Amino acid sequence: MVAASEKSATKTPIKETQRGLRAVPASASMRWPWIVLACLAAGNLYLAFYLYRAFSGPRPAPPPADEQAGLIAFAGSAAVTLPMSLLIAGCGPPMPRKTQNLRTYVCKVWGFCMVLAIMQVLMQVQLFHWKFQEDGRINLPGATAEL
Repeated sequence: MVAASEKSATKTPIKETQRGLRAVPASASMRWPWIVLACLAAGNLYLAFYLYRAFSGPRPAPPPADEQAGLIAFAGSAAVTLPMSLLIAGCGPPMPRKTQNLRTYVCKVWGFCMVLAIMQVLMQVQLFHWKFQEDGRINLPGATAEL
């Protein structure tokens, strides 16, 4: 009995590459960029809801059509980005294919995250611009019309 336990203790563990799986570099499985992206998307959803309430409230004239269409597009984009980034932050990105170069895989994951983040930042800038315009138009309490 002792010989069997010693024999199993001296076995070398199976490497990940022998089982057909590849180890993912730590830079591909980092969670913080996806959490930052989720925060950006949540902020954009909040601003879109704020502007929707301001647009649908009593006001002297309806907002321009481009602001209405932009608000719908921005809210839709943020509504897709938020759950996707939370899912990737919680579960991690998908594993690379066996034949794919790991550096290429890492570049694709980081590139996708950065494109989404830049898009959300640009949307947030435009939403803030519309928010300050709207605050100046309807004179909300606590809002400053002059910047």
